[in-house]
Amino acid sequence: MNSPVGTAAVREWSWSFVMYPEQEPTQEQSDRFDHEDALAGGQVGWEQDQHGTRFPCVVRAPRLEEAVSWAVERLGELGLRIARVETAEGGETPLR
Repeated sequence: MNSPVGTAAVREWSWSFVMYPEQEPTQEQSDRFDHEDALAGGQVGWEQDQHGTRFPCVVRAPRLEEAVSWAVERLGELGLRIARVETAEGGETPLR
């Protein structure tokens, strides 16, 4: 499953948000990210600069919470824990 897609009767939206890890990823986690089939569709990106690592996301789902949960779970499978999530509007989405 590439994204948290429901039935055809459920309206989906593309949700944009950025996730920030609790700590900088290791080289092993980076390599696993590059080869993870669930992330190959480009819904979760990986950016790095002098400020650290962030994961920009565009995920289709009926609700923002479902989109964030899906992305957090995919990165969790790689051993990456997310500290915070910012929406495209600049707000923060709490992690449950």
